[in-house]
Amino acid sequence: MRGWTCAAVIDLAVGGACPLQARALSEADGATGFDGVEDALIIVTARHREEDLQRVPVAISVLTREQLESGYTVNTQGIASQAPSLTYSSANPRNTAFTIRGLGSSVVAVSQANDGLEPGVGFYVDQVYHARAATAAFDFTDVERIEVLRGPQGTLFGKNTTAGAINIITRLPTFDREASFELSYGQRDFLQAKGSASGPLSGNIAYRLSALSTRRAGVLRNVVTGQDHNRIGNQAVRGQLLLELGGSSKLRLSADFANFESECCTQVPLRVGTSLRPAARQFPALAAGVGYALPSFNPYDRLTDIDAPLRVNTSEGGVSAIFDWQAADHTLTSVSAWRFWNWDAANDRDYTGLAIQLVQHIPSRQDQVSQELRLTSPAERPVTSVAGLYYFRQTITGRPISIYGPRAAYWLIGPTTGASNTPVPPSLLDGYQSDGRTPRTMPSTTPNFRSCVPKPTPRETRTGACRAVQISLGRRVTV
Repeated sequence: MRGWTCAAVIDLAVGGACPLQARALSEADGATGFDGVEDALIIVTARHREEDLQRVPVAISVLTREQLESGYTVNTQGIASQAPSLTYSSANPRNTAFTIRGLGSSVVAVSQANDGLEPGVGFYVDQVYHARAATAAFDFTDVERIEVLRGPQGTLFGKNTTAGAINIITRLPTFDREASFELSYGQRDFLQAKGSASGPLSGNIAYRLSALSTRRAGVLRNVVTGQDHNRIGNQAVRGQLLLELGGSSKLRLSADFANFESECCTQVPLRVGTSLRPAARQFPALAAGVGYALPSFNPYDRLTDIDAPLRVNTSEGGVSAIFDWQAADHTLTSVSAWRFWNWDAANDRDYTGLAIQLVQHIPSRQDQVSQELRLTSPAERPVTSVAGLYYFRQTITGRPISIYGPRAAYWLIGPTTGASNTPVPPSLLDGYQSDGRTPRTMPSTTPNFRSCVPKPTPRETRTGACRAVQISLGRRVTV
């Protein structure tokens, strides 16, 4: 968003203490790095254990909470401006894709929206894998840090990380009472409110509740209806419970829901291109044949004249349970999660004021279940290891709907067709519709992995790993 934005932030804390993870960072202030320079320690979990960033042999970029706030990074689109080699593209929430170093399975627009293709950049929130990149299109709520791992991460992060992984860690519940509130206002009536609160419920149970709401007026004016298109409206809420079970064992329960509802998304014309079709079948001749002219070819006029309904209503959420149990000197971690993603949108696919395509509607829903078991050795040993099992299953249901109008035959077929120039009735496609349904797509994955990291010297690390994957594909039916 171009223009200006102002924000007011209020932080309240009772007890004078910081969250557990922030406290670990402050205690490490002044730690000496490899070059002998004293610097603040940055803790990451890129290898499923808490480690100093400088000692992790992985190409990784870390954005701390302070960096996210100072750079006003409110969503994943903003990460790309701060993380080298990460690219974010999104024509709308469903057509969202990441690439790292130019690599990813959703490089072209047609595969971004293909439910049958899995992403090449893994997206994780609090150790839970999000199978649909579209779930990354929502605004952040109460994030502690973001780790962008470049290069294949298949051993520890699964088969869908051939280009890398984005690992988002939200703030933990604290046993010290704290609260914060932030209000931002900007151009085109942009308004965002964010708040969070945390504290103890008992001696061994703490909670954290965070929420946000974002609104912005439309940026494109419809010259026919007078409406403003491409409005933004989303909201999210997240609740967490942290149970300390004695010793080093703990249970973290999370539930979240986010909704994106707006009159979105359309585009404005820039120029008319040419194709290999005869001149009579290209846009200038077709438009002249019905006396039609686009409202403007200057994109900065921000004008459109679309005539079909325009709407985006998408939501995602889920629940998860993370259990850490100290078994002798090893840590056993269980990550159980269920998530869903709903997508419902209507578009004007001809992008004009002509009644060519009246309805373009693509509702779909994805449900996923995942279970991970992980055994981690102590970090102080000369040889450290991480071993685990992972199960994942998802179900995708979709129903694309298209309805054509009275100008469809003229525009898509022409006044005549065939070698004999057979006349085409103008109403041939008027009311024609297609209704497709993909009732079930259920790929399930059951990999196991093991990673060993010998440390010959304090400055040297060698990594060996193996991974086995079993994939079962469910049926996909289209009618």
